[in-house]
Amino acid sequence: MSETLILGNKSYSANLRRSGSNFKLEIDDDSYDGDFERLGNGSLSIVIDGQRHICYSERKSNETYVFADGKNFVLRRQPRRTGSPVQEEKAEDLVLSPITGKLLDCRSEEGASVKEGDVVIVLEAMKMEHRLRSPRDGIISKITPVQTGGQVKEGEMMFELEDK
Repeated sequence: MSETLILGNKSYSANLRRSGSNFKLEIDDDSYDGDFERLGNGSLSIVIDGQRHICYSERKSNETYVFADGKNFVLRRQPRRTGSPVQEEKAEDLVLSPITGKLLDCRSEEGASVKEGDVVIVLEAMKMEHRLRSPRDGIISKITPVQTGGQVKEGEMMFELEDK
């Protein structure tokens, strides 16, 4: 979903799409492709255009505090307002694991048709079940290769949708 990011007194239109450890970040008219890795100390290693950056971040409400390359940033997120006749953006097609845990059940397969709200994958962490539901009607174009009982990392691709 496109959002407005406020950094200091400047506003930017931003859209971030992740797939596993890869991402595409669009800020205004610029586009960046990169990779990221979560490090053991809570930081992120981010590689953009061959340059590696170590970042720390903490989110509180609609603000994210970031320390990167020796500088502190405060990002404020604002959902993009709809009020124009332009069609609202479709729900995210990529569903990522919100937790590190075990894959309990995969209730669908590639090529299967799903409706908004259908449970596609069930994860378990700390004896709690997490049901990953389809954000919209569509066809599953990709699904995790992890087998039932296997480990899933936070941020890992669980499934991706395409139009019917």
